[in-house]
Amino acid sequence: MYPDILILGQITVDDTVPANPGPWCRQLGGNALYAVAGARLWCDPRHIGMVARLPATFPFDVHQMLENAGLTAEGLAPVEIEPLIEWIVYEEDGNRQSLPRNPGLRGPRAGVQQLFQRYLQHLAGLSASCEDIPVKWLPANAIHLSPQVLERHAQSCCTLAGQTKFLSIDPSPHYSRSRKVSELADTLTGATAFLPSEAEVQHLADADADWPSVVMALRRAGFAEVVLKRGAAGALLAAAGTDEVVALPAANACPVDLTGAGDAFCGAYATSRSLGYSPRDAGARAAIAAAMIVECSGTHEAFLLRPRDAEVRLHNYLDMFFS
Repeated sequence: MYPDILILGQITVDDTVPANPGPWCRQLGGNALYAVAGARLWCDPRHIGMVARLPATFPFDVHQMLENAGLTAEGLAPVEIEPLIEWIVYEEDGNRQSLPRNPGLRGPRAGVQQLFQRYLQHLAGLSASCEDIPVKWLPANAIHLSPQVLERHAQSCCTLAGQTKFLSIDPSPHYSRSRKVSELADTLTGATAFLPSEAEVQHLADADADWPSVVMALRRAGFAEVVLKRGAAGALLAAAGTDEVVALPAANACPVDLTGAGDAFCGAYATSRSLGYSPRDAGARAAIAAAMIVECSGTHEAFLLRPRDAEVRLHNYLDMFFS
């Protein structure tokens, strides 16, 4: 059996700083791992293939982690690049900032713009490309692209659109925040579903934050499906064939660490759509995945979440909001 739900993204080292005074901790992180953690709640892990670049000096055993969870590590592409180490700094309201900790990405003599360009170049080197996908894994039922640099997303859309029935993209704020609706649709031509968070398309909203209008504008620009992730406010969904924007409530959760919630949402959504669920039902499963992820701390705990618990929580969620 070869994986037929592919997730392309990055693996990082996260140095997490809590909002309240206390020790920071180093954890295995990365959008690819959190997206896989969300996906594996809804399908046999043997169907999931994670494609990511793994630095030779990486301090965690990613191969063993995937194999313990029933996934193949064949999609890990070794690279001679320094791992990305990021400070994840939390505020009391749950917001957070990511700051590169690698000395070469924050040299004292470089200007802000130069440092940002170094950071993007480093991200590009660590971003999985189409060439990193094992040949035997294509074509695939579904492919999800976790946040990456613009050039990588644009290339992947062009190359992979004809290799899958469902191609979803979670955009990076590094490029989405500076582009109009039409520019996003033109750059990401071939994508089936566009899955941004509010922060990634904040500039598209008017003073009244009319989010349903933003969702419909993106839908009409060319994306067959648009899901706007809104954190505790839930999500807004628009799909082809209708002018209706569906509100998806957030699932109940007791948050411990908000890192990876959006990635898990996207992984669960793409997986559920590939299994034949409607956009609304896929969104419900994605909401459950996000809720379960925020109750964990780090990817190691996220990979211990049990699918049967997700099913129970989904039943309660549907009874509460859609019965």
